[in-house]
Amino acid sequence: MIALKKAWVFLKTHWYIPVILIMGILIKSKSDHFLKMLQITKDSYNKQIEEIDKLNEETEAKKENIHKEYEKTINRIEEEFKKKNEELKERKKKEVKKLVNKYYDNPDELANEITKRFGFKYVP
Repeated sequence: MIALKKAWVFLKTHWYIPVILIMGILIKSKSDHFLKMLQITKDSYNKQIEEIDKLNEETEAKKENIHKEYEKTINRIEEEFKKKNEELKERKKKEVKKLVNKYYDNPDELANEITKRFGFKYVP
């Protein structure tokens, strides 16, 4: 894509160079005017190429920054998920332990309470 942009700028900027050269040969004139025009054209072309390169570098830098930010965010979310998941497991273990201690002598009531709180279905 960049090569096409550069080629377009070159053609757009230098399309009349062959015409000027042919005119110079036909007229056999070594006028400073034609040389100045060629120099101005060359300078304009170089400036446009530099701008295209600069824009491309900025775009690539932005993409890289976005990718880094994405990776950081994903890692942070995964860590938080693991932490919350571990906290949830620990809380459920404590709750089941309390239920077992409370209903240790009544297994049917324990099964009913676990079914209510955790959504398990008791199958005798």
